[in-house]
This record gives sequence, C-alpha cells and structure tokens, in this order.
Amino acid sequence: MRIIWLVIFSLLFISAIVAFVVAFRKKVAYVLLGAPEKRFDRIPSRLRNFAENVLLQKKLLQESYGIAHLIIFWGFVFIVISELPFIFDGLFPDYSLPLVETTAGAIFFMIKDVLATAVFIGLVVALIRRWIIKPVRLYRTLEAFLVVFFIMLVIVTDWLFVGARLAMDPHITSFQFSPLYQLTGRLLSGMETSTLELFAQICWWAHIGVLLAFTVYIPNSKHLHLIGAPLNSYFASLKPVGGQIKPMDLEDESVTEYGISRIEAFTWKQLLDSFSCGECGRCMDNCPANLSGKPLNPKELLSRTLKHHLLDKGEVMLKYGLKSTGEENEDKLAEIAEKSPEDAAILNKNLIKDVVTEDVLWSCTTCMSCQIQCPVSNEHVNKIVDMRRYQAMMEGDLSSELLIALRNVENNSNPWGVGSSKREDWAKDLNVPLLRDAENPEDIEYLYWVGCAGSFDGRSQKVATAVVKILTAAGVKFAILGTEEKCCGDFVRRTGNEYAYQTLVAENVETMNAYKVKKIVTACPHCLNTLKNEYPEFGGSYEVIHHTALINQLINEGKLSLNTEAAPEPQRIAYHDSCYLGRYQQEYEAPRALFNKVPGVTLVEMDRHHNKSFCCGAGGGRMWMEEHLGERINQARLKQALEKDPQVIGANCPFCMTMLTDGIKEIVDPEKGLTVVDPSELIAKMV
Repeated sequence: MRIIWLVIFSLLFISAIVAFVVAFRKKVAYVLLGAPEKRFDRIPSRLRNFAENVLLQKKLLQESYGIAHLIIFWGFVFIVISELPFIFDGLFPDYSLPLVETTAGAIFFMIKDVLATAVFIGLVVALIRRWIIKPVRLYRTLEAFLVVFFIMLVIVTDWLFVGARLAMDPHITSFQFSPLYQLTGRLLSGMETSTLELFAQICWWAHIGVLLAFTVYIPNSKHLHLIGAPLNSYFASLKPVGGQIKPMDLEDESVTEYGISRIEAFTWKQLLDSFSCGECGRCMDNCPANLSGKPLNPKELLSRTLKHHLLDKGEVMLKYGLKSTGEENEDKLAEIAEKSPEDAAILNKNLIKDVVTEDVLWSCTTCMSCQIQCPVSNEHVNKIVDMRRYQAMMEGDLSSELLIALRNVENNSNPWGVGSSKREDWAKDLNVPLLRDAENPEDIEYLYWVGCAGSFDGRSQKVATAVVKILTAAGVKFAILGTEEKCCGDFVRRTGNEYAYQTLVAENVETMNAYKVKKIVTACPHCLNTLKNEYPEFGGSYEVIHHTALINQLINEGKLSLNTEAAPEPQRIAYHDSCYLGRYQQEYEAPRALFNKVPGVTLVEMDRHHNKSFCCGAGGGRMWMEEHLGERINQARLKQALEKDPQVIGANCPFCMTMLTDGIKEIVDPEKGLTVVDPSELIAKMV
C-alpha cells in the first residue's frame, strides 16, 4: 500500500512541479522581453535591501498592520520549511528525518506551531479587514480570497494530521513543546485507533492536495508576487530617489525611437514590477492624483493595465518568436497581419492611448509617494516619464499650456517667459555678489542657485531676499550666477523633453565648472534634486544643500545669532512637507527646526505629513498645466491644512507656496487672512 501511495504522490508532485515550471518559465520569458538593464552590481547593498525589506519587512512595519504581515511572512517561511518532514512523515511513518526527533527539532516545531497559530489569527483578521471593513485600497476578488483560503487549509490540515498522530502516540519527541499540536492531539484522543489512522491519512492527503494546488496556482495568479517581490526588492534601484530617471543617449544614431510606446521597450526590471505587485494598494492610498479623482491609479497601472497588456502581447510575441515589434520587424508583422488579424491587433496596440490613456499619463505629479510607500520596491514614476518622453519627443503631443512653458524655456531659459536679461533684477538693490565679478571665484564658498521662481516670481523673490539677508548676516561667502543661470530643467525632463533638458544641463554645467563651483545652496527643492542627483551623470558633481538645512546649520554652529525680540507675532503654523525636499531628499527636520526656533510659533502637523505628505499638485510639470479632472490637488491639500485651524501655512518650496496661495484665493475667506510662509522669512526678521 505504501508503494501505491508513493507512486500516487510522486505523480501528483511531478505534475504540480511541471505545471509550476511551465507557467513560471512563461512569466520569466515575458519579463525577458524587456530591454537590458544593469541591476547585478553592488551585491552587498542589494543583499542589505533584501534583508531589510524582505526578511525584516522594514517598510511594512511602518504601517499599523505591519507587525501582522511580519508574523504571517515568517510563519509562512516556517510552514514551507516544515513541509519536507511532513511529507516524509506521511510517506514513511516508521522513519524520521535527521534532527527531527531531537530537542532542536522539537524547538523548531514549537516555533512553527506558535507562528502558524499567529498566521491563522492574522489571516482571520485579514479576511475581516478586506471583506467586512472593506478599505478602498483592498479589492475583494476571488484571487484575494483563494490565497487566504489555501494557507488556512494548509495550517488546519497540518494541525489535524499531527494531532491525530499525537492522539495515537502522545510521546512523539518532535512535538513535545508544541501547544496547538498537543491541544489538537488531546481533542482527538477519544477516537478509535483505526479511525485516527484513517483520519490522519485523509488529513495528510488533503494537506498535500492543497499544497500542490497552491503551487500550481501561484505562477498563474497575482500571487506570483510571492516570488517576484523578493526578487524585486533585491534588484531595487540603488540610486537616490530623485536620481532614478534614466538618461538617454541622444547622440546614438542607431536609436530610431525615443521614449516608450511598446511594452517590450521597458527594461526587464520595469516589467518585473508588474509581477511583483501584491496589490496592497498603499500606492493608490497615497497618490494625490488618485485621491483627488484623477484617472491615475498606480496600483491599477502596474498590476492590471501594464501587466495584462504584457500577458496578452507577450503570449503573441512568444508564439511568433518576436523579441520586438519595432520597425526592424515590420515585414514579420505584415506577415502576421495576413495570417491572424487578431494577433496583429494585439501586437500593434500603442502603449499610449490604446493601453494607457493620456489622462492617466499626465495626471502624475511625480511626487514619489507611490514608490516610497511600496513595500516591494516597484518603480512607478520612471515608467510614466518614459511614456511622456515618447509623447514629447516622437509625437510632439503636449498640452498647449505646457508647450508655452517649454517654449519660454527655449527662448528665455525660464518657464515664466520673462527676458533672461532680467534674471538678476530682483537683487539689484541688495548688493548681492555676482560670481562673474569675483576676483577669485574659488574663494566663494556657496553658489546661491536662485532658480527661476526666485528670479521671476514675486512671492518667491521675497524668500530669495530673506536667504540673502541671512547668508550675509552669517558671514557666508556666496554669490549668484545672475543672467548666467538657466532653468535647471526639472519640469522639462519630467514632461518628457529630454533633449531640451540635456541642453540646459550642458549649459549650466559648463558655466559652473568654469567657475569651479563646489557647493550650492538653493531654496527650490526641485532645483536641489536636479543639481544634486541628476547633474552628476552629465559631468556636474556638486555638494548641494537646501537653504533651510544650511540656515539651521549656521544657527546651531553659532555663526548666526537671532534677535528673539524681533520675532513676529505668535502664530499657529500648519506645516506642509514638499515632495521634492521630503520624499526625494529625506529632509524633514531642518524646516521644522527653523520654525521651532521662532518664539511664539506653534507648529502643528497635518494628518498627512513626513513621507506621507500630500503633494501640492505642481510637480512633474503640473505647475504649468490646467487641472481639468477631479478635485484640484492644491485645494485638497489646503483643506487638510484647514482642519488644523492654522493662522499660517508653512512651506519650503516655491511651487508649493504658489499652489497653496492659489488654493487660499480660491476657497478661503479673505478676511481670515491666511498666508503661506517659508521659515527663512521668519528667521530673516530676527537677524
């Protein structure tokens, strides 16, 4: 009889493994349709990422439900490891594997028993949360139910099988410290031995059936993320958050298409993202576009739109042995069109418009909240920028407002369209030193990068003036480029015009390198990120700091004294973290520290703050585009601030100040007198 069992088990096991391998290999083949990308370097750093985000669940532990997921993860690991002795025990009950019948084995099964119990409780909580509490970000699908059901059945059948064995022999060494196994054994102890033997066999085969069914199910469902997510975490980008946009080689004459209009033109890592998504919904729960009623839902984009298109197109491409559907395979595609119009229709789908709508593509503010919150290291923003590049550089299909801003940059080196000769006019009465006038530019400690907003926007000019006053009072040797400064290119790049961006970079880098600039201070987080994290790839490596960080440093070092008697009136300030200083640079404390150095200031946090701060709506070129769909993002953020009943809103970015000020004009009673202030403006009154 044992031989028959072994044969049946072997056939089922081999069938399940073959089915798993076939399905898994096909998914791997889909991923490998993607373009090459270097992600095999810096192994120690990648192993550290893997340990932190997979083994220790670092990102998930930042959530209220995180500890439960950590327990479920490690419980699942112990359950998987224990499958070998479980299978062996059922097939060969008269023998045991080495170490199983030892104290070490008993301790292992005790840990596994406790964790399995915790996992079962966690899964019950998960079912209640998803199906009764029903948070918007958790979809109630059959797939979501099946994975929980499978794992619960694996645990229950394991308990019952071991319990039946303990009921027949309470002195099995390997389970002597296991509370649930012992309890189950006592509950079953009243049954006849023959009945227990039959019951144990039924439970063992039920367990094996569920286990093998789960094995086949994984690569054929969204739960492929159980394999994809750990790989994705290992291959996560090691670049700074703000430096992950891939530069394009614009001098490569072999390139016939810029940007991405075909799914296989993404890199293999970008395609792996879709199979790694666990559909937890943290991205959609923190996306300002999604939360304000725009058609962009980061979770849908990765796990549904792009993945389903990859599955459909990948199937057809593999069928015909295609690695690409670009111009090089034009003849092959024509042949396919004659043979199968249905297959040709799938192959000819344009990723943009046919799959990802333009409204989805242009709703993104590049705030990075989706990527920061994602526990499996998915990279959403770069895909959007890559598709925008195709729209901008190949189709020229941009909104009229955006085209005006880009034309202004082309003609006057700033999106406001003010003549570039007037770039230093804001400082003409401040005696601000110009780098071109310095006898020895190398003696200048900091280049103050004013940025387009500080140069041309009236509100931001007040911040620039405050920064100059503070740096002067602290005795910092600084200078500005004046008319030699051009737009840093932040919004130009993020709206897809890589050519214009690289032109700006080349000119700015040439200017700064000629002056041998080493350190830069700026009041614009967008300029900060671009100069610090993106310019190094184009020959411009500088130490770049935000003005709030430098001012805070000057005060702490005793180089800047504050006259507290000159402090402004006491005020309640609701503080807004800008995306490009917070999530992009992980700088949260310097602006808060400055506000807290002002006597009478009461700083209050909005409900969404620090790395979960809500975008103002200006990033990714949205500053220069009309917001036609859903609620205005700046108004949504302003309403969050108004919940704290502030007298003032604190900000640290010129774009944020503009958007929040516009929001005040649109929805706040003027008599309330609500304003937006940068911390440097308050500090400047005290120097």
